[in-house]
Amino acid sequence: MARKWPLLALLLMGSILTLAWPRGSARAEPLAFSSPRHTAGTGRIRHVQADLARTVESWQGTDCHSPGKARAALRPALANWLGYRMIDRPGRQLVRWGYHSGDIWHEVRIVARKRQCRAGFRRLIVFAEFR
Repeated sequence: MARKWPLLALLLMGSILTLAWPRGSARAEPLAFSSPRHTAGTGRIRHVQADLARTVESWQGTDCHSPGKARAALRPALANWLGYRMIDRPGRQLVRWGYHSGDIWHEVRIVARKRQCRAGFRRLIVFAEFR
């Protein structure tokens, strides 16, 4: 019985730590959007995609898990990329475009007794289809 007490105490401490560990992990819901496909027209569809995670500015505030802030951060880079793809293909029609994000990183800090955070994309795949 004396050998079981340390094992039982270790098991109890492990379960307490598991239950007491904060659940607010550094994950957010992945973002995704895809425009409807325009079926008019004939010809081969050309698919173009890129990872824009490094071109999107990180966002700051008190609630970095907000999907609205993430979408607002990706809009300028997405518009720039899509605009250049349309300029590269002047004779082609944009059939469909969209994006999906992978992980979103978060960094939470306490500054002057106030919670502040910073976040950004680890991956952000954007795509466009032309005909």
